[in-house]
Amino acid sequence: MKLKFLVALGIAATLYSCDDETTGIGQFVADADMIPAKADSYTIETESYLLDSVYSRSSTAYLGKFTDEDYGTFSSDFLVQINCPENFILPDRIEEIKTAKLGLYYTSYFGDSLASIRVQIDPLTKAIKDDGTNKALYYSNLDPTEYYDKNVTPLAIKDYSAYDRTIPDSVRNEDGYYPNVAIDLGDGFCKNFLEKYNYTETVNGKTIHPYFKDSESFINNVLKGFYVHTISGEGSILYISDIYLHLTIAYWTKTSEDKDTLVHTVVPMSSTKEVFMSTRFQNSGMKELVNDPKCTYLKTPAGLCTEVTLPIEEMYQAHKNDTLNSISVSFQKLKDQSNSPFKMGTPSNLLMVRKSEMKDFFENNKVYDNKTTFIATYSSTTNSYDFSKLNRLISYIFSEIRPEIEKGETEWNKWKSEHRDYNKLLLVPVTTESDSQGNIIGVENDLNVNSAMLMGGKDLNNSSDESQRIRMSIIYTNPVQK
Repeated sequence: MKLKFLVALGIAATLYSCDDETTGIGQFVADADMIPAKADSYTIETESYLLDSVYSRSSTAYLGKFTDEDYGTFSSDFLVQINCPENFILPDRIEEIKTAKLGLYYTSYFGDSLASIRVQIDPLTKAIKDDGTNKALYYSNLDPTEYYDKNVTPLAIKDYSAYDRTIPDSVRNEDGYYPNVAIDLGDGFCKNFLEKYNYTETVNGKTIHPYFKDSESFINNVLKGFYVHTISGEGSILYISDIYLHLTIAYWTKTSEDKDTLVHTVVPMSSTKEVFMSTRFQNSGMKELVNDPKCTYLKTPAGLCTEVTLPIEEMYQAHKNDTLNSISVSFQKLKDQSNSPFKMGTPSNLLMVRKSEMKDFFENNKVYDNKTTFIATYSSTTNSYDFSKLNRLISYIFSEIRPEIEKGETEWNKWKSEHRDYNKLLLVPVTTESDSQGNIIGVENDLNVNSAMLMGGKDLNNSSDESQRIRMSIIYTNPVQK
């Protein structure tokens, strides 16, 4: 299982430079002039891991349905609220709200631009209170039937395609053109909206519109939100960056000659980060991929990631008193064999996180720390995801298990049975947010349509040819005690 060899003293300093924070288990004072660096390696095992859901809090909504020959059928829909600015007012002397249109503005899409899909808009029947305490609201398996009545007539139904052929090229090529699906919500919606607006109260001698004083009043009394979902057709997924409710208002005003005249204006209301929005993702046909012994899979969103099992106990027995200078491992991406005309993208970044800590990492908006969580960016040059500085993680796990091992075999086996994931990691596709200096300040689950096959799986784990297995490389020293 292990290959050990000495490294010449002359290159020891170079090896130390692999990590600026070497970590040790024992309490030692190292004499750098006398300690040769050594190398070791271990086989790690991998397998595909099916995600039933992911934490999907995002400013982007996803809509559509797509079937892939390898990864099965994927669909996405979402629930969204509309924000009402404080003390919102419409023009005086309103005659009517002529139209109300829900505009879904998208920056890009995946799949067939001409595929015809039918979208349905239903009003929410239950106000969703998003105070940050209910994390389940942002998981991708959120059940929309808790918040709308599927037996009630929908507000609207519309057919669309990602490339709208009804838009002339002269408009499409204009600066500021923003692809969108505009859905008319009907006269009934307009009349109900205006009735709620026309309800007034007098407070301190001033007439106010109480249902429009802030977003909470608006959501509870006027519009609880929308459930936006496809009901037929497939072939594309829209990546929706902005959602607007456009109200076309007809109201009376005075001309320069002091005569009444009827004019029209469009009043926009939008979904913002101050109100609730959550996308639901559904995947089918991927269970067979989990059991594929020839490789492991990554599939986003909310699909597959790769589970890594480390030989921690074996490593601990060999290196419990060593200083771990550098530990690294690479995961090779295999060639995409798909014949689909719409190939998925490759996940740009992988988060390495302990399996037991993944839920907490995303729910609490943590940023990777290169100590217990790491990020590797896909390299097209090496066709791999390369992780380094893992000595910090291994040393952390060593410090966690050392007290348990020292209690004796019985207690150690009991602890292992209670902490079955102590040696397991997940490789999760993520997107990152950076500040102006290029520092990563945010990490989220990758919600775009991406996939990859990685070298590994049960066949490779059980291969008699050790050179074909995935190896974790270690550089370490045996410090002299003083």
